[in-house]
Amino acid sequence: MLRSLISAGVLVLCLVLAPATSVRAEKQAGNPQIAKGQLYAVVLGPGPAWHRGQPFKGPGLNEHRRYWQRLHAEGRVASAGPLGKDTGLAVIRAPGQREADALVAGDPAVRARILRGVARPYALELVSTAVLVGR
Repeated sequence: MLRSLISAGVLVLCLVLAPATSVRAEKQAGNPQIAKGQLYAVVLGPGPAWHRGQPFKGPGLNEHRRYWQRLHAEGRVASAGPLGKDTGLAVIRAPGQREADALVAGDPAVRARILRGVARPYALELVSTAVLVGR
């Protein structure tokens, strides 16, 4: 699935723009422990029912947004948003791969084949709160 998303022109690139601290250093400094479960990076891109040039709204996609907003409100989504014009990226926490895949499969736009998605384990090695909040 990831290979097919890449061949469809979907590219995910993460840049660290400012000094960052390692999770290990934060734990040693007495900061709160990282929550249980595994982080996953979810990439959603055009599926078989996607119409090229279609704006990222309308039937199926409004439900998609509400679905991810609900997951965020439940504390399952650390970050989510558009990645280019027709792709999205989310960082989620799930007990395991099966549960992460189920969250992707539960997306109404994935079920309608408007989007397709893949969840891959994500190792949180560097974090910069300053970059995230714009300091």
